[in-house]
Amino acid sequence: MAGSYCRCIRFLLVFIVLLHVHGGHSQPCDPADLAALLAFSDGLDTKGAGLVGWGPNGTSCCSWTGVSCDLGRVVELDLSNRSLSRNTLGGEALAQLGRLSSLRHLDLSANGLTGAFPASGGGGFPAIEVVNVSSNGFTGPHPVFPGAPNLTVLDITNNAFSGGINVTVLCSSPVRILRFSANAFSGDVPAGFGLCKVLTDLFLDGNGLTGSLPKDLYMMPMLRRLSLQENELSGSLNEDLGNLSELMQIDLSYNMFKGTIPDVFGKLRRLESLNLASNWFDGTLPLSLSHCPMLRVVSLRNNSLSDEIAIDFSLLPKLNTLNVGTNRLHGAIPPGLALCTELRTLNLARNNLQGELPESFKNLRSLSYLSLAGNGLTNLSSALQILQHLPKLTILVLTKNFRNGETMPMDGIRGFKSMQVLALAGYIPTAGQFSTFPDSSFVGNPALCLRWNQACYKRVVTTEMRQY
Repeated sequence: MAGSYCRCIRFLLVFIVLLHVHGGHSQPCDPADLAALLAFSDGLDTKGAGLVGWGPNGTSCCSWTGVSCDLGRVVELDLSNRSLSRNTLGGEALAQLGRLSSLRHLDLSANGLTGAFPASGGGGFPAIEVVNVSSNGFTGPHPVFPGAPNLTVLDITNNAFSGGINVTVLCSSPVRILRFSANAFSGDVPAGFGLCKVLTDLFLDGNGLTGSLPKDLYMMPMLRRLSLQENELSGSLNEDLGNLSELMQIDLSYNMFKGTIPDVFGKLRRLESLNLASNWFDGTLPLSLSHCPMLRVVSLRNNSLSDEIAIDFSLLPKLNTLNVGTNRLHGAIPPGLALCTELRTLNLARNNLQGELPESFKNLRSLSYLSLAGNGLTNLSSALQILQHLPKLTILVLTKNFRNGETMPMDGIRGFKSMQVLALAGYIPTAGQFSTFPDSSFVGNPALCLRWNQACYKRVVTTEMRQY
């Protein structure tokens, strides 16, 4: 009897849930919300046709495409990728959405909308929590929502917003994610981000920001992802970087930072990705990187780092990408690199490394890309014998090494079953079996580049650009 009673209760609960879900689409929406949606729709089309799936007939706007309601109030509006750019956006159209007093989620992304985003004053969007207007063509100042105490996500990526960043208003809400990438912001990174106590993601990359980083940028205790690449930032990095103990990803590449890289990574135990490529950093590789057990990606290429590679790779079991090409590193290639058995991409090119390839590299069974070009390595025959049986190696660039009259292995090149690009050109003598091959032997062969000519150069450069 008790079992039958429980089954009836469960059936009744399921019925109520289904009734709420399906019945919600036919519920009449609040008259004020209906008027706001119609005004927005009218503002998108000068012919008065409005949006497909929307219409003035009846009051059930909760059943319109992209509209979600709760108890008759519009709480979510998802018009992403609806080709709204085919309409003419009236100046007040977006402002009408601010009248939706219960709207929590707004997504207008990927529509190609242009013009200025409506002024953010006047108490519009009072309940808004998540805003995504990415991949449009909005101009002018970025939107802020001073009357929205619950704003947590603001994504305006890939627009043409300009001017400065209004940190004061943004950080007055419990904002967690700010995605401001690929716009036209200029001036310094403003002070004030330290007020964003729960911010986890800050993306300001692909703008025109200048100057040095404000000190309070290092005072966001919850920050996990910091992306500032492709700006014109300068100055040095503060040792307070170590305060960001929750940091998982940091990308400051393609700027003009200089000085030494703070050796504070022992405090960043959660760090997974570090990209400081294409700056003016000097000094040595930070030894404290050894104490980031979650580290997967390290890119420090195209700087002026010097000294030997002294990182303890035995403590980095998850490392899959190491790119320190185009620096001033010297000494031997550390045999301990082979302890990173998940390593897939390794670029040590254009440094001053010397000696032979470590025998231990035969253990890099996951390695698919290896560039050692432009160093002072010796014993080509040994290097090829070590590498030829790596099952996943598809790109091998050894150009401009082996300068002391070395020859190819007497029995030729074996293995390399997965090879797509094998570049050995530059300072390799033409002795042995390859001396009898004319240049035409290599035309149309994407997997072999033995003579250093323009075609080989383009192939190698193109290959490396694809990697990074």
